[in-house]
Amino acid sequence: MTEKPADLAIAILGNGTKPEVRAHAESLRAAIVDHPGLRMVNVDLAPDTDLSGLEADIAMVLGGDGTVLHTARRMGNRPTPVLGVNLGRLGFLADFTPSLCYERLTDLAARRFTIDNLMSLDCTHIGRDGTRKTYRGLNDVVLRAGPVFHLLEIGLSIDDESVMTYRGDGLIIATPVGSTAHSLSAGGPILPPDSHMFVVTPLCPHTLTQRPLVDQCDKVFEMTPRGSASTVLVVDGQVQVQLREGDRVAVCRGSSPFPMVRLPGHSFYRTLRNKLGWGASPPGDRGA
Repeated sequence: MTEKPADLAIAILGNGTKPEVRAHAESLRAAIVDHPGLRMVNVDLAPDTDLSGLEADIAMVLGGDGTVLHTARRMGNRPTPVLGVNLGRLGFLADFTPSLCYERLTDLAARRFTIDNLMSLDCTHIGRDGTRKTYRGLNDVVLRAGPVFHLLEIGLSIDDESVMTYRGDGLIIATPVGSTAHSLSAGGPILPPDSHMFVVTPLCPHTLTQRPLVDQCDKVFEMTPRGSASTVLVVDGQVQVQLREGDRVAVCRGSSPFPMVRLPGHSFYRTLRNKLGWGASPPGDRGA
């Protein structure tokens, strides 16, 4: 006789400072409690809880893409598979609306889903005095000009080999997931989320010869600001660190991937079309 699988354990996470998040969390909690095959284990809407030991099969994250990125950092190297429920604007990572989420609870209960293990990154800030601090990220690492916003010179080396000195407003190193974020806005290429590469994209380069670079993820990318211009390190658009002259920033593949829940029918290319208008004809173009 086949043993019945255990109920799927679900946690609900989100930014509880927003009233709409609290309202949707309570509605979802009630729906999960009443749904056969699902088990509600935790509702945590605090902003700073350590989520590395979260005991759940799936974490529903209510909010926008920024909330998912913040959650990924709080989970550290022991992430729980995340299903993003979009209460923000774009919702590229959090691509389910609350109403659609209710409709798909049956798929979750029947375990009709897959897990995409998205490549993460580790960013290490190496101070001129030798101190080191590492930040976990999912999207990108950016060196950008700070006040008073002078032109930056940033040296890039890959696996200790000097590659180029970029002159402009800054430099982005992005994962495949991050290739559709800041890097894309700066003219970088789109990478499939299951690829294992980094893309290096200059911000407003001061020459036409500097173009985005795609390279393997098993290398170490080191950025060194040159000169005394104010430079800020930004990780996933959330962590910001003022750099000092002589500091360096090393980026490599994260020690563990970040698992995202994909329900039946998910398509990366359809998300590109629906969320970013990828491949759409200009307004007024009726085609051939």
